[in-house]
Amino acid sequence: MRPLFSRTSVAIVRFVIAVTFSVATMVVDVRFEALSFVRQALKTSLWPIEKLASAPQEFSRSFAQWLSFRVSLVGRLESLSLDNERLKTEQLKLQTLRAENAELRRLLSVKERFSEQLLQAEINRLSNDPFIHRATINRGFLASVKKGQPVLSADGLVGQVVAVYPHASEVLLVTDSTHQLPVQVTRTRDRAIAIGVGLLNRLELRNLPDTVDMVSGDLLETSGLGGRFQSGIPVARVIDVIRSPGQPFARVMAVPIAQLSRLSLVMVDVSTEGSR
Repeated sequence: MRPLFSRTSVAIVRFVIAVTFSVATMVVDVRFEALSFVRQALKTSLWPIEKLASAPQEFSRSFAQWLSFRVSLVGRLESLSLDNERLKTEQLKLQTLRAENAELRRLLSVKERFSEQLLQAEINRLSNDPFIHRATINRGFLASVKKGQPVLSADGLVGQVVAVYPHASEVLLVTDSTHQLPVQVTRTRDRAIAIGVGLLNRLELRNLPDTVDMVSGDLLETSGLGGRFQSGIPVARVIDVIRSPGQPFARVMAVPIAQLSRLSLVMVDVSTEGSR
């Protein structure tokens, strides 16, 4: 015997009932807002589930923003670090230029004090040998430099030219152990010979009478004897006068006026003939 209702008919009836109920519910909700409380209750109860479901997406978005910000910040820091290093380098260059300008101004004042023809030169190399005090300058015989010509700094005498090449010359410093220079005390006009002792910051005057009138602080200048250097060029300043009991002679220690270990610019007196 066949059933009164087939499975297909039951399904259709259920579908029609569900659609009718849904439409009726929507009409009632639109006309009378009868389901607003139910809707709010469902939304409130489902909010944690929505937040939990959206958490991975929010985390991914926040992580991407943090990563992008970190990359941007690292790049900015690297750029600032490079700018800082560049500014430090420029500051060092500026300090060097200021020092060179100050030295040039001092050298110009030397030209104003002396009527001789002075040629500016730059020291390219200072001898590393502790027993040989020589400097190489970037001027040679093509610039009228000759052997024997005096070399000055903004403070005083540096030495004399001992070898000349086309574009360079070698200068024997006053502190070299082979260099001897006639000097006189500015205050008393007493004369002596200043001898290099192989130290860039020391000169010595030997075999002076024990009664010589020299005291610490006296200025020594070229005396002009021998005709190599004109008189009146500052050479050194006395720092100690050694008088030994029972000895007829005194020794005088002096410090060169020119800062030989720090020199970069000098002047060559090309007005003198020098020597061959």
